[in-house]
Amino acid sequence: MIIDLQRRLAEAGRIRIGQQVASGNGRKRPEKLTTFRLTSSDRTRIEQAAHLYGGTPAQWEAPAGAQWEVVTSSDSLNVIVPPADMSFSQHYELWSGGGCQRRCDGRYESISDGPCICDPDKRECNIHTRLSVMLRDLPGLGVWRIDTSGYYAAVELQGAVEVVQLAAGRGQMLPARLRLEQRMVKRVGEGTRRFAVPVLDVEVSPGQLMAGTQPPPVMVEQGTGKVLDFPAERPALTPVPESVPVHPVGDIAEQAAEVAEPKPKRRNSAQPVPSTGIKPRTVAQARAATDPPPTDQPPPPDDAQPELPIESVELITGPQLKKLSILLREAGFDTPESKHGFTSTAINREIGTAKELTKDEAAKVIDILQSGGTA
Repeated sequence: MIIDLQRRLAEAGRIRIGQQVASGNGRKRPEKLTTFRLTSSDRTRIEQAAHLYGGTPAQWEAPAGAQWEVVTSSDSLNVIVPPADMSFSQHYELWSGGGCQRRCDGRYESISDGPCICDPDKRECNIHTRLSVMLRDLPGLGVWRIDTSGYYAAVELQGAVEVVQLAAGRGQMLPARLRLEQRMVKRVGEGTRRFAVPVLDVEVSPGQLMAGTQPPPVMVEQGTGKVLDFPAERPALTPVPESVPVHPVGDIAEQAAEVAEPKPKRRNSAQPVPSTGIKPRTVAQARAATDPPPTDQPPPPDDAQPELPIESVELITGPQLKKLSILLREAGFDTPESKHGFTSTAINREIGTAKELTKDEAAKVIDILQSGGTA
């Protein structure tokens, strides 16, 4: 892994909490929603999201080009939050027609690589919070990003992400829900203001979070995205048919005794093969069973060494065969006939190739050749 490259997942789409609608003067104005709106350049993902969360897929003319959208029927989405460096960012930003002009954390401005130039009491920049999540019930590994410039979303999402990441550091994948919460604020001189706030909520009690235990899985009703309450609204489990045999299990003490009792080691149950009483074949007998009998081969001399049983014969080794070949060539035995004739004479028995020599026979021939003698 390259250290100076940031980790990231491909962006599958956006999660939005508003949309543009036509106004009376022929222009468009923003309008808040009570349910989530998903947009993506991938039509298949939007169709899958509509099947899961409700709504009708439609084409949408985005600033970057033609895309697809669905205004879902759900104000709650089951999500998984990736690691913080891949999922969450928050900055003060100033945007214009030419793009982002400033991006800072309140002290350091990253675009100009200098200090923040805003007045802390009257900032020109707005808070921009971006949260990327994986939709838990939607196929694919891409993330869906939600952007918000609200104050409440900024402070609340950051705290929720820190809690999720705290559990992720212990190797837990916490189930989380992204909810769209409708709120109202009444201030003196400003009247009543209504707005929607995205809220990230984990499906874990504080006790479970402290103990590190996993909660039961969250179930969602397809087509609406509604989270089913446990256990009343959840579908009943299929009972086991009576035809399936049920093997009784002993109590805790019996099960513990079975585990504690050492099991006997498995032994080879094969019975030994009884002896036939037949002596092992000699080399000559084994060769005679496979090779045709010689026609004009002279009988072996009276001082020939007796044949050894096959089980006790060690054939010529690879290094011996290589050394013997070199010594025969240096001694002037260049043809196969001359080589076999010399070797057969040296060991007092006829052979077809040097590979038929035993280890002791090969050592004897090598000694004769190295000493300069002849057979």
